[in-house]
Amino acid sequence: MRLIAHIPGRAMVADQFKSCEPEYASVLLRGFQGQIEGFTSTGPLDKAAFWQDFAMEDSGDSSSVTREQYLEQIEGVINLTVQRKLNKVVLSRQQFEPVDADAQKTFAALLEKYSGCTVFAMIHPVHGSWMGASPEVLLEETIIGFRSMSLAGTRLRGALNWGPKEVEEQQYVTKEVHRALKELGGKVSRQPQETLAAGPVEHLLTWVESDNSALNAVDALERLHPTPAVCGTPTSEALDVILSTEAYDRSLYTGYLAFREPSLWAAVMLRTMRWSNKGITYFAGGGITKDSVPLSEWMETEYKIAALKDAVILR
Repeated sequence: MRLIAHIPGRAMVADQFKSCEPEYASVLLRGFQGQIEGFTSTGPLDKAAFWQDFAMEDSGDSSSVTREQYLEQIEGVINLTVQRKLNKVVLSRQQFEPVDADAQKTFAALLEKYSGCTVFAMIHPVHGSWMGASPEVLLEETIIGFRSMSLAGTRLRGALNWGPKEVEEQQYVTKEVHRALKELGGKVSRQPQETLAAGPVEHLLTWVESDNSALNAVDALERLHPTPAVCGTPTSEALDVILSTEAYDRSLYTGYLAFREPSLWAAVMLRTMRWSNKGITYFAGGGITKDSVPLSEWMETEYKIAALKDAVILR
């Protein structure tokens, strides 16, 4: 694997990696499903060769979920939340566009637009070429222990108020993250809720902190993943609905990318794009509850995709 990544407040990572056991890895990678992968650096990468090779793979799945398909899926999930008493299901979609874009310039644009996010570009031997700017931290090592981000609820940037649907949706996430960290031991607390801007949209954010400095990184990440922010609650039931409803493989989207040196920083792989020699596949989703309005949920995914499209530099 070859990877370039910007983590807020840290030096840029630009290395090539070989596979190793997760317990001994400096970088961990996991898709939405599947097994966690471990990697250790074999040295700095050749950036010129990296960008030359980026997106040289065949497009693979270049399908898109249409507006009509997604609205129908949302209607079905809303009905299931009532029938099965599900709190929330995160339903996502992919959108392929046959464009000829400059990956290196796009990465630079993401760095400029999203300096507070985990901005990455990778070439993976199986998953291909991916790029993104994720605002969500799955787990971060702190002076006293660790903290995880409860990030959910979406509105257009600059709106005056949060609706009850978005507030309730984020509360589900906060409770589950709190529960997961509590099960790992230590004292767990929450910081005051705030609003996080991410391009043209905003999200509700609550930091959940643990003073357990002895957490095993791999165990903690696997306990937290998938969070209700990318799956739903209850998790197992929401996952069943996702797998039976979504008409595509999320692959790395809504998985996580974790760096263990110099201290743990793990980002959920949101706001991601899969690049190929035919174009770019965008991914976006939203939390569906019994109070969801299908057209509003569709528009939320449109706003999220638009945030990435605005950064893409065409040749």
